[in-house]
Amino acid sequence: MKYEIQYKPAYSLLVVQLSVGESLTAEAGAMTYMQPTLDVKTHQREKDFWGTLGMTLVGGQSFFYQ
Repeated sequence: MKYEIQYKPAYSLLVVQLSVGESLTAEAGAMTYMQPTLDVKTHQREKDFWGTLGMTLVGGQSFFYQ
């Protein structure tokens, strides 16, 4: 994995280059662009629906992560 922080200090952007078989976890809405060969999978934060909904409403966190 190679990475570079661009446009710092304000409006920073992390550019990551992954090798074959590597993965990255990001919050939903955090990714600005990707190569078409990248496989994206989304998951709920908690194991059950109500836990995820509670974190979203009370904690202000995103419902999904990538």
